[in-house]
Amino acid sequence: MVDRSTFNEVIRDVLGNLYDTVALETHPMIFSILQPPPKYAGNKGDYIRQLVLDAIEQLRPLRKEESISSPEWRPYTIMYKRYVEGMGVQELSDMLAISPRQMRRDHHRALVMLTEILWAWCYPDQPAAIEGSELQNSQSLEVHNEVIDVVETIQGVYKLLQHRFDEKNIQVAIEPAETMLLTITDRVILRQALIGIFNESLHIQNRNQVRVNFHNTDEQVRIEISAQVSANWETAADGEVDDDLNAVRYWCKLIDAHLEETVSRHKNESRILWRLSLPHSSQRILLVIDDQSAVLSLFKRYLSQTDILPVGVEQPENALTLARQLRPALITLDVMMPQIDGWELLQVLKLDSQVKHIPIIVCSAWDDPDLSRTLGAAAFLKKPITQKMLLEAVERLLPPPVPDQA
Repeated sequence: MVDRSTFNEVIRDVLGNLYDTVALETHPMIFSILQPPPKYAGNKGDYIRQLVLDAIEQLRPLRKEESISSPEWRPYTIMYKRYVEGMGVQELSDMLAISPRQMRRDHHRALVMLTEILWAWCYPDQPAAIEGSELQNSQSLEVHNEVIDVVETIQGVYKLLQHRFDEKNIQVAIEPAETMLLTITDRVILRQALIGIFNESLHIQNRNQVRVNFHNTDEQVRIEISAQVSANWETAADGEVDDDLNAVRYWCKLIDAHLEETVSRHKNESRILWRLSLPHSSQRILLVIDDQSAVLSLFKRYLSQTDILPVGVEQPENALTLARQLRPALITLDVMMPQIDGWELLQVLKLDSQVKHIPIIVCSAWDDPDLSRTLGAAAFLKKPITQKMLLEAVERLLPPPVPDQA
């Protein structure tokens, strides 16, 4: 059963990408929540779009003359002007002659009405939401952590949305990072959070540029996205509902990321800044240096019930760089690789000041335990490696994780 909180956040994502078929069809949750009828043979993105458009039309007051100033028309006006016509938040606030804060309140009321309509259509046998019930969230999306390149992910999201920035003549400047920025998180969920932030930058844009910068520390990787906004733009106050970023915060919560929004003012201009902080993973990493991808899959299966995340390196020339960046708890090294002598790589790793403390398990079809230990390996496993062999070596070399202190 789909929980109501997830349903609401997915609807927010759909609205933000209503005319972007690619974004709709690649969303990780949409088609598990808004399912086309069994015999529907058309494009799924088109089905979702029309479903939401029909729901927006349900907000139109019956037998009443349209009036922008009328409270009865405001829910329909806000949903239609913003998501069907693509009007920006500030532009819509100006048209309705209301403050950004009042705009947020009216927008939230309209969104609640819209989600109630869609919920009733999609789940007619389920009760309507009780006020505040969306706060009782059960996580219905499984998180799959992997090593990702943060800059590459940002560039991929921008490429997906580039046509929308081009339509509004907005340039996106992605500053190059000093080094490759790697983090361990769920790629799909992070991508959805970034799509939401980029969509927000499109809605409130006042100038013609969005800037993206990156920062890396021992504790986190931080993505900073900034844009110019109108001088009277206000961020949501504490405790105030901000529907535009609620979905982003929902996705961030699933991956233990943190989103911060600030506005700085200078003369007649204001700049909004979103900081998305990705903590370094609490999972212990096993760096698997092996030119055979099947070995990584095998180790993932062997360690699936532990807190250890195997990360593969098929190009041994990248092993030292990744070991420095990922700071693994343990390394396994296949010494029989065609591109490089594994024994030489073992020595390189053990002589490097940043990684020499990391235990290395040599894996080889040749029975060379004495040579392995002479060159600095902490253990030797003869291929083929069984689950029992690997688990025993890991348990011997890695102390159990220290439990969090309450």
